[in-house]
Amino acid sequence: MEKLTTRQQKAFDFIRTHTDRVGYAPTLRELCEFMGYKAVGSAQDVIASLRKKGYLTIPGKQSARSLTLSDQGKKYLGVQLFSRRNHDDSFLIPCLGSVPAGLPLEAIEDPSGTLRISTSLVPRWVRQEDRLFALQAKGESMVEAGILDGDWLVVHKQEEAPSGSIVVAQVEGSATVKRLMFEQRSGWFLKPENPDFDLMYADRVSFEVLGRVVALQRSFVDSFA
Repeated sequence: MEKLTTRQQKAFDFIRTHTDRVGYAPTLRELCEFMGYKAVGSAQDVIASLRKKGYLTIPGKQSARSLTLSDQGKKYLGVQLFSRRNHDDSFLIPCLGSVPAGLPLEAIEDPSGTLRISTSLVPRWVRQEDRLFALQAKGESMVEAGILDGDWLVVHKQEEAPSGSIVVAQVEGSATVKRLMFEQRSGWFLKPENPDFDLMYADRVSFEVLGRVVALQRSFVDSFA
């Protein structure tokens, strides 16, 4: 592959790490701020150079949010490419019903079809497609984390997660989605992203992690109906 300049490498690393961390690419303005650019055109220029050299692809209209690493870009980073039957750039995962983003209620494990998501939305450390499933968020306790009622959450099955992760947790037999936190004085607790809801401390209420939320999909169809 054609070698990157220092400027291109910096932009490429930022796009890659941002996508790994939050599940989607940065905006052009976020890229400008990171790179120290004053004009959006400068960010568009560096993206164009990365596309020309084959490190990035942009499906459809140019937008930083839709940036994805090309196969060449993944190989450059040593990322193992996933094989797909007919969709090399996507996962097909089962939808298992809903999970409250509010007070813990019984999670509905009701298989209701499948959800296809772009592999670019999923962090690089996710290696097994069969460990992914989707749940539809219900409620408003996570609105300040950008999770709205009706959003589809892509969840990676795991029993542990780092502090600060958004997780699906079982709380005394019921399930909820919250941010998992740890403080030296308080220990582990579940934090809602809405001041109208209470914290849930492990020393007061029993909970266990069922999975970590790694991506989100939202439909705007109803908004324009």
